[in-house]
Amino acid sequence: MIRYLLPGFTAHLKFNLIIAGMKKTTPELFYDDITFDSMYGNFPGCIMNGGRRTIGERYTYDQIADTFDRIENEGLGICLTFTNTLVKPEHFEDEYSNTILRAAQGRNARAIVYSDELGDYISGRYHLKLVLSTSRPLKDADELNAMLDRYDMVVLGYNHNKDDEFLKQIRDPARLEVMPNELCRPNCPTRQIHYECESYSQMNSIQPFFFCPQKCASSGFTMQTDSSPHLLSNSDIRRLNTVYGISYFKIVGRLLAKGLLMESYAYYFAKSEYRSVLMKIMKSKIDQ
Repeated sequence: MIRYLLPGFTAHLKFNLIIAGMKKTTPELFYDDITFDSMYGNFPGCIMNGGRRTIGERYTYDQIADTFDRIENEGLGICLTFTNTLVKPEHFEDEYSNTILRAAQGRNARAIVYSDELGDYISGRYHLKLVLSTSRPLKDADELNAMLDRYDMVVLGYNHNKDDEFLKQIRDPARLEVMPNELCRPNCPTRQIHYECESYSQMNSIQPFFFCPQKCASSGFTMQTDSSPHLLSNSDIRRLNTVYGISYFKIVGRLLAKGLLMESYAYYFAKSEYRSVLMKIMKSKIDQ
């Protein structure tokens, strides 16, 4: 079974709930071997959020709990992006961050983290499962295997999506999460700088994202092209599942415009003959 993680449980909550509901009501449109595992993201104003900014008015505890209820009512899990690369131990007691974690405690929830120390804090205090973020660069397969000894799951660096020599060295590849639609260029030279800038923007509530010293080196790939060396096709995904037992695929797109996100959803979720149908239905439901 292919298990997809959906991006953005605040910005894209309604959209993701729609697609999860459609999988139940119109299953004939979707591939038979897929399911939706969870939604990932964080709440506006959480200083521990990383990867992509989520700036705005903070949620109350009741609003956070209601969001989690709506996700779980669709049978999905919750993945919290506590991946800010600048978080230090002095931030661990941040009241709002702990309110979010407290609301997640006891649910089908896990935390994605950059910092080992923050991971220890979250697992020790709130007993959530831990995922090591792709924002944490790992130098080789030995280091990734060491992280699998420490974490419940590890997000695979996108440069290794089709790297069989690397994947063959992983002791338990079934505990990898893979990003099939990462549009960054191979070995992006500005990726880590941008993670740090996003983290700084998040921690200091800076919007827009204007101060990064290096322009994004985005590849310009889209789901309409097959020229990316790491963008995964549906056949690539089935191969990873069959050969390595990898079943968790994390759709990138927390800050993507809904039109671009729909393109990825239609490609990965819908049978080829129904992609245009799914696109039309998604557009009509979003406009309601």
